[in-house]
Amino acid sequence: MKKPPKDQCIVLPLRPLPPQRFNGIGLALHFLIGNILVLHTNLKEMWFGWRVRKIFPEASSLKRYCRQIDKVVDLQQLADSQKIRNWIYGSFTNQAAELNFFDQHTRPKKSSPIQLPISTGDGLIEFRQKCMDWFASLGWPMPTNQVKAALWKEEIGSDGLDIVGRSLETLYLYSYGGEKELELTPFKKAVAVAPNSFMALDLYGWALYRNRNYKAAHDAFLASIAINPAGAGAMSGLMWCGVYDKDLEEAMFWSGRKADVCGKDVEEARNAGRKRYDKIHTPIKKE
Repeated sequence: MKKPPKDQCIVLPLRPLPPQRFNGIGLALHFLIGNILVLHTNLKEMWFGWRVRKIFPEASSLKRYCRQIDKVVDLQQLADSQKIRNWIYGSFTNQAAELNFFDQHTRPKKSSPIQLPISTGDGLIEFRQKCMDWFASLGWPMPTNQVKAALWKEEIGSDGLDIVGRSLETLYLYSYGGEKELELTPFKKAVAVAPNSFMALDLYGWALYRNRNYKAAHDAFLASIAINPAGAGAMSGLMWCGVYDKDLEEAMFWSGRKADVCGKDVEEARNAGRKRYDKIHTPIKKE
């Protein structure tokens, strides 16, 4: 019997709670939560970046949302248009974040928001542990092994969170087009400020990848996984680097490795890696 499709969840960038002025912390925490959810075996993978241009059709609307200039988005309309049931949204100060949950199927009933301390002193362990406890209270308990995988030590301070979030916004804005090359300065600064941060190195890898510097991107992704061995997003990057560097084994290995850390079928994922490789490199036969 075919298994029913898994629900998906999009995490929106956290917005500054007045009188807090904009900085990148809300975007960095949004990225951190996404890196937890990708490991959740009861949810299907869904990143905000995959839908950013559909959620915010113009780059200016994304920037205004992140700066608390525009009103909160219509989550019911988004859930209907994107066919995504669950949404996490919220606000932040430099000391704490407040998360809210929207479920399209139970929209008349609002879940209680949760307050999370931004605990950079412990590598953001407390933040993530309480976040996962909240998931469990919503009916999304993570298996014990996945909880452990999501608690790597993220060595980063407030300044690092700020610049990581700003570099993430730069990556999102680049997806709207207009620039031939992605400006790498914010990503290099993030790595300089937080050299032992998985998030900084992972984003640097994606920035290099977007500029088609696959060898350097590969090295950045590997460095990020040395910090977070369950860095599924970075493993996706390594798989795509293998595809575009014409290294089939590399593409299949990282596709399978990502499946392993996410609790999915490894052989099926390796075959998917091969199909991605073949789609790029197999010549189209002319009739």
